[in-house]
Formats: sequence, structure tokens, C-alpha cells
Amino acid sequence: MVLSPESNIGPIIGILFSGPAGAIAGAILGGILGAQPVADTRRRRILWFACAALAIVTLYCCLPEPAVRGYVIDAQVEACALPIKELDAAVAQWDEAVARVTWAAPAVNWKQTAISNVQHDPGVVLTLRIQRKSAILRHRRPWDRDRTSAGTWIAVDESKTYYADDDGSTCQPYLERQHQLYWPAIDPTSDPTKPAKIWPPTDTLGFLQLQTLEPVPAEYKRLLY
Repeated sequence: MVLSPESNIGPIIGILFSGPAGAIAGAILGGILGAQPVADTRRRRILWFACAALAIVTLYCCLPEPAVRGYVIDAQVEACALPIKELDAAVAQWDEAVARVTWAAPAVNWKQTAISNVQHDPGVVLTLRIQRKSAILRHRRPWDRDRTSAGTWIAVDESKTYYADDDGSTCQPYLERQHQLYWPAIDPTSDPTKPAKIWPPTDTLGFLQLQTLEPVPAEYKRLLY
């Protein structure tokens, strides 16, 4: 809980790991020492050493793994459409969600607001063919806390849709792009563990459930080469 506060496996370490492992190791070590002519002083030292080793191993297992900040993707633009083309499917999906959720009331005029925002949005929806991706990692262990690194490139072969507005609201500039690296941006203020302030979302990204494509930040690009 101290080393990795956001983890929910704190009690499990004691229940499934350090408790059973300590009992088993203690029984084995006690049996060995009981069967051998070992002086009490040396026996205590061995037991102290075994306890310390178990504590160190347990602490190491509790150290948090690096957190994924996002993925740099290597992709080619396959298709382009205006956000309004995705509107009917999104409305139908959110209508189903509102009908299914009975424990939360939808925002007033959510559908009209969302439709208006999508109709007047200045960007496009791109379909990318992704060939590979690399995770950007934030390290969280005491000796390298907040260090950023890039994972190895992972080969993928999939198509995904994203939002883009850096070349305006016409598709031609996007379709002329060559194969390149992108950074699907993540809202740093969002918290998936907390309820949404407005539900269903009425902004274009939230309503169409898209991430924004951005250039790879220079600090991340340096890590890839």
C-alpha cells in the first residue's frame, strides 16, 4: 500500500504470498535445523537471515511496474470521413446505453447538444492501418521514479479510427500523408475511476469515442531511436 498506493492487491500479498511462503519456508528450515546438530546462536542467525530474505523478496514483488502513458503508433491513413458520418451510429449506441442504465440520469438535452457539436466540428475521422506500436512508460520504483522510457516495438496489423484536426476539415491533406508516427493523445485530466461529469458525453471526442491524433512529442521521439 505504501510502495504502490494505486494497487488493489496489497492484502493479497500477505494472504497468498508472504503468509504461505513464510509458513512453508519456516517448516522446511525448522525441520532441517532440527535434524542437524546446530548451535542455538547459529540457528538464530540462520532464522534471522531467512526472515530478512523473505521480507526483501516480498518488498521487491510489491514494487510497482512501469505505468503506460500511451502508445506511439506507426501507421498509414486508410480512409477519411467527416465526423457527421459517424453520427447515426453514435446516437444509436448512446440511446442503447441510456436505456440500459437505470441508476444514472442522462444530462438534459444531451442528444441535441452532442449532435450540434459533431455537426459543427472542424476536424475529421481518420481510419489508420497500424503496423507497429511502442509503449511510453513512466517508471515508479524508488530508484528510477518518474523516468520515462519506450518499450520495444510490437508488430500489429489492425485498423482503428481516430480524430484529427491539424490539417483542417477536408480529407485530401490527410489522405496524401505518407506512412508516419502518431501519438494518440490521452486527456491527462480524465480519471476512469470517477463518474463522468456529463453523461452521455456531448463533446465530439467523447460522443464518438475517439482519441485525437497528435505529433509524437519530442521527448518521446528521442526514446524511440
